[in-house]
Amino acid sequence: GPDSYLTLPDLIAQVEAGHKAINIELSTTETYRDVVPERVAGNRLSGFVSIMRGCNNFCHYCIVPYTRGRERSRDVESILTEVRDLEKRGYKEVTLLGQNVNSYGKGLEEQVDFSDLLNLLCTVPGDYHIRFMTSHPKDLSDELIDVMAHSKHILPQFHLPVQHGNDEILRRMNRHYNRAQYLDRVRKLREAIPAIGLTTDIIVGFPGETEADFRESCDFLKQIGFLKVHVFPYSRRSGTPAYDFPDQVHEREKQARSREMNA
Repeated sequence: GPDSYLTLPDLIAQVEAGHKAINIELSTTETYRDVVPERVAGNRLSGFVSIMRGCNNFCHYCIVPYTRGRERSRDVESILTEVRDLEKRGYKEVTLLGQNVNSYGKGLEEQVDFSDLLNLLCTVPGDYHIRFMTSHPKDLSDELIDVMAHSKHILPQFHLPVQHGNDEILRRMNRHYNRAQYLDRVRKLREAIPAIGLTTDIIVGFPGETEADFRESCDFLKQIGFLKVHVFPYSRRSGTPAYDFPDQVHEREKQARSREMNA
């Protein structure tokens, strides 16, 4: 497993002794802070940098907090080291990764949030662009929007998963925002960065979703006018609260709604 790299010597020793050796457990503490990846020769366009792992949000359809643990952030200097390495190697784009990059900074000794991190990364000299994903709407701050609006490195693109356009379904998903609050974030982004390209994720067929709820979700997408939309039929995950919700939508209906929303 990806989190067992530190136990490789022990695993190899077990094999040399004639035993089977396996470790596929996902860590709830690992951040890869001391690892600078070897980059594939020939690719000098886009490099990915993980800035945090885990999630604290416990959306009712998602298994991530149970398998990857709570949010923990890499320290600023280790991220800066990796970004400097990418720039030195000639990469033109850096994509910062996290389950919810907007909550970066939790667990660190230094008082730093995601907008502070972006400001620091933008001091790295060179000709490169920065992207990031994924962001949670409830944690999108005015400070982050301001940093984006005034940075020459951060691309005017924002992936902001909406997940649904009906307030009751959003409440059942445990998303901690409603339509009006999401629209407020969109308005502020577009006011500050008129050329911004907004992309999103959305789920159809969540337990209890009626035909009227689905129509409301479709209308919400049209109202916002995203650059790109990723449509996902609700996928039942054992161990999540939504797995046991009543009024599960039939698979055929989920697929039909997915096709219609994509169209």
